[in-house]
Amino acid sequence: MNYKCPACKKEWPTSKQVARHMFGTGDKAHRAWIESQGYSYIDLLLEQVSEPGNKSYEILSGLIEKAQDKL
Repeated sequence: MNYKCPACKKEWPTSKQVARHMFGTGDKAHRAWIESQGYSYIDLLLEQVSEPGNKSYEILSGLIEKAQDKL
C-alpha cells in the first residue's frame, strides 16, 4: 500500500518517505497541513537537524499514517 501526501496527493511506498518529501518541499500547502495537525513546521525541521535520531520524521510519519487511515 502506498502512502499519499496529504497536501499534494503524491504517493510513496512508506510514510517516512512522505515525511521526507513534506520536509523537503516545505511550500505553503505542506507547511499548512503540518500546522493544521498542531505542529510547527519550523520547530519540527529544526529539531530534525539539531537533535540525534529521527524524532521529527517519526512524528510526521505517524500523522501521515493517521491521515491515510481516514481516507
